[in-house]
Amino acid sequence: MSLASSGLVASIVPFEPTLGIAAVASVMLTVFVIAMIAFAVAPLVSSSWNDYQRTPATDAAAAQTAEPSDD
Repeated sequence: MSLASSGLVASIVPFEPTLGIAAVASVMLTVFVIAMIAFAVAPLVSSSWNDYQRTPATDAAAAQTAEPSDD
């Protein structure tokens, strides 16, 4: 019975837990990086995304110059 049980456990977990945790962390990191790249590229690709991100406060701040004039 112990031989069958050990064979069953060995077939369910064929790798070390550390490798499993590393694999899950790698997949999560990859998904996070892809999401960040998508958010960075979205305004460049879609005009509606760019309009959605603009607010009156940011447009007013962009209209101001870096240095005030000396009038």
